[in-house]
Amino acid sequence: MLTKSPKTIVLDAWAVLALIFGEEPAAGVVKGLFEKEFNTKSAVYMSWINLGEVYYTIARRKGQEAADEVLNDLDLLPITTHEPSKSDILSAAKLKAHYKLSYADAFALSLAQTLDGTLFTGDPEIVLLEGLFKIERLLRES
Repeated sequence: MLTKSPKTIVLDAWAVLALIFGEEPAAGVVKGLFEKEFNTKSAVYMSWINLGEVYYTIARRKGQEAADEVLNDLDLLPITTHEPSKSDILSAAKLKAHYKLSYADAFALSLAQTLDGTLFTGDPEIVLLEGLFKIERLLRES
């Protein structure tokens, strides 16, 4: 569990999907980040690339209308969305070239690095890099 709350929090699709599907204990941690965000100066960020991952995952599982509703619901949360620039794309590409992770995961990791933030995730590819980057590991019961 998190001992000291970071000032800058980055979420990937894994974290947001855990919240949406109520996968505990990860969902409770992510929900707690949003509740805390309303009362603190910490910031929660997410790349549009990772939001796209959330969108297509919901669309595949529950349909387009459900994906649109989830996107609208996410707009109500204190998330600062980040649209990748050319520099961000190249940074993610370099991470993808160097580490074994998906291209979308590279965007989350790159954003966390750029913001000097902590990436909250339970994605197995990313948590393997825990000693190299600021990562807060989330868990869900099997």
